[in-house]
Amino acid sequence: MKTWKWHALFVALCVGAPGGAYADITQMQSMYGYWGGGLGPQTLGVAPQRSFVTLYGTIDTGLNYTKAGPDTIERVQSGGALTSKFGFYGQEYIGDQWTVLFRLENGFLSNRGAAQDSTSLFNRASYVGMQNPHYGELLAGRQYTSAGAAALGADPFLGVAHESVYTYFLGTSDLGVGASSDALGRLPNTLRYISPRFGPFGIDVSYSFKGDQTVGPAVHQRSAMVSYADGRTSVTLAFGQSWCDPSMSGSCASSTSTVAPTQRTDTYLSSVMVDVGPFVAQGAYIRYVPKMAGNAIASLYLIGMQKWLGVDLLRATAAFRDTSISGNYAYGSTLGIDHFLSKRTSLYGRVGLMRNGPHSSVTYNYDSGSPAPAAGRTVTSVTLGVNHQF
Repeated sequence: MKTWKWHALFVALCVGAPGGAYADITQMQSMYGYWGGGLGPQTLGVAPQRSFVTLYGTIDTGLNYTKAGPDTIERVQSGGALTSKFGFYGQEYIGDQWTVLFRLENGFLSNRGAAQDSTSLFNRASYVGMQNPHYGELLAGRQYTSAGAAALGADPFLGVAHESVYTYFLGTSDLGVGASSDALGRLPNTLRYISPRFGPFGIDVSYSFKGDQTVGPAVHQRSAMVSYADGRTSVTLAFGQSWCDPSMSGSCASSTSTVAPTQRTDTYLSSVMVDVGPFVAQGAYIRYVPKMAGNAIASLYLIGMQKWLGVDLLRATAAFRDTSISGNYAYGSTLGIDHFLSKRTSLYGRVGLMRNGPHSSVTYNYDSGSPAPAAGRTVTSVTLGVNHQF
């Protein structure tokens, strides 16, 4: 779909409540429209030949109950449906179909008013770029990698940090020294090129530099994505290579030695989303292959669905994570409903389940140290919340 069509779709979705706006478009297109609203203005393409700057954001707060093995937790949380955030997006049309654009986006905790990341003001996005419908889009700064954008779209819950079983299966800390999932992340020092659409096809490539280049190669990640989208079917294939970065908190968490930043992890991703009529069906497969001898390999399998029912968005996903380590497997599911009171405000409910194998310690709905990871543990979570976008 051309950039102007994405923009027209987003505008159409924003002129009324979801139930009415989605009446004349496919359910697949409605999913893209919801993404465009939830992830921020013009995330699906620039507004052609326009110049403006806008403030936008999301405030999302919910009441959560989590049971992890013998422990129970009751708490107020931020970001159950979409991350609480505020941002600035701007673009300037400079003529001859060229547009300059920027985005600055901060994540915060609406339940406490605190910054999501104390080390970075615009921790979610900080980039500038140029776009031309004939030549594509070039972006530079902190942003999703190409493979990371593919991973985000593979999850019916958009990879939200709390209420998505998929998000917690993306970790690699149990695979060995230097194993890294950074190719699927939002990274600083990233260059990204998004091609114009060639009919239903598109290409997306990115390259990220390490902040600390004293050990190992200078590259943090490099990835590429090829996508097909025709309005009812979307298929994505992505491949990435990553090396952990000592300057980034958590990137080299598996080891304090100088070996980790020298080790490469290959990441493979494929996903499909099909509008089958009554609902939109999804499936995804991700495989991590750390290259250091003796490290484990992990595979993630996911199936999901989404359905608009009037002003309600119903979502469900089930996922299975398996590794080459005996007994290190886990499976789980997330169910959700979003009830839209208006085009900007919704009430939502989430139910999640995570079951670990005897040598697996994946957790779910982690926040401020809880629930603590433990081998073989089962975690269940229920959240009721409100989401408002501005």
